Amino acid sequence: MPRAECQALLDYSRALAAQLAWEVKRMAFLPKLGDAEHEGYFLTSGDKIRIFFDREQPVSGGSHDPAWQGVDKIGHALHDLDPLFDGFSRDPRLGRICHQLGMTDPRLLQSMVIFKQAHTGGEIVNHQDATWLYTEPQSVLGFWFALEDATTDNGCIWVEPGGQRRGLLSRFRRRPEGGAALERLGGPDDFSTADFVPLEAEAGTMILMHGLTPHRSGANKSPRPRGAYALHVIDGACHYPRTTGSSGPPTCRSGGSSRQGPHWTTEVQASAVIRRVTD
Repeated sequence: MPRAECQALLDYSRALAAQLAWEVKRMAFLPKLGDAEHEGYFLTSGDKIRIFFDREQPVSGGSHDPAWQGVDKIGHALHDLDPLFDGFSRDPRLGRICHQLGMTDPRLLQSMVIFKQAHTGGEIVNHQDATWLYTEPQSVLGFWFALEDATTDNGCIWVEPGGQRRGLLSRFRRRPEGGAALERLGGPDDFSTADFVPLEAEAGTMILMHGLTPHRSGANKSPRPRGAYALHVIDGACHYPRTTGSSGPPTCRSGGSSRQGPHWTTEVQASAVIRRVTD
């Protein structure tokens, strides 16, 4: 992807984040990932565009600070609700990649812009995408687009080569009484002895990741941000478990707007509409 296109997408994302930040701050609401008080806000973000802030807020430089400063990410339905990301996410080339990797019916499930702000961008601990985006059998693929240069200094992704052979180590489930929790499936997910390698990437690079690949990214203490767009796809031919309160199986209407079709719940978000990659 050309750097100019990366910059345009990043500028657009920052403007969107600035608008969302203004709206939530006006309500004295500062949602952060991992905070128990904001769990419901996160769990119901599957069919919305919502904003999440860094745990460590920057030292304010005054009224001239950009409104998007301190934003961790926006998501998780950019691919459905925003025209620019809709078009980007449904590039036919992505659909072809999915088919080449054996998917029968590739469908978009989740999207987000991760800003990884300079100085305050938080650490993402070791995890597998399939923990959060669970299908039977496993089918999730992650498309990660570097919008800015990603290095070991500003928090690039680290992966365990061959780590997908560990199998799925844990699964994120909703509780019938509300909320959600991780369910351990195998042995302890102790990565202390694993050989992780950094995936440094220039702006415009796409990283494709198996859903079982353990990966992480460090905190960004550098003066350079590390923006990225992440898109997750599952195979509609696989079983997508429903949770309490869902209605109907994961279906979509080819050629039409999925937002007019039936909704169902995911293991991570409360209600997300899945559309084919090329719809």
